[in-house]
Amino acid sequence: MSAAENIEVVRRFGEALTKRDWAAFDDLVAEDCEWTDVPTGLSMHGRDELIAGCKRFTTAFPDFSVESVTLIGQGDLVANEWSARGTHDGPLPRPAGGHYEATGRPFTRRGVGIVELRDGKIIRYRDYFDRGTMMEQLGLD
Repeated sequence: MSAAENIEVVRRFGEALTKRDWAAFDDLVAEDCEWTDVPTGLSMHGRDELIAGCKRFTTAFPDFSVESVTLIGQGDLVANEWSARGTHDGPLPRPAGGHYEATGRPFTRRGVGIVELRDGKIIRYRDYFDRGTMMEQLGLD
């Protein structure tokens, strides 16, 4: 696939997450994908685990939305600068287990994902963002 086609896959992934279109993940994400949340060091392995993780996050932030701001592609790699927002209205899983109770507070954040694709599907996504600032906005430790 061309860099432009890979960029489109990454852009569509953000749209699918915002719309909670879990069926679209079948077309966009490889079954054996790996997603790494760099700030916490946690990884999800496989499309089903990624969808489950995204569902937990969007349960915590029912109005969550993400938008690609800048997309740069080279071969099978795409850099995705994104902007996201949401309101903490549900239980948010803690990296070490348990969860944070809803605070009702909003957050906005920006980050960058380094995305690797194979045959037009995401196989690896490393998500870099400032978790501390988000937690501060939510009033959490």
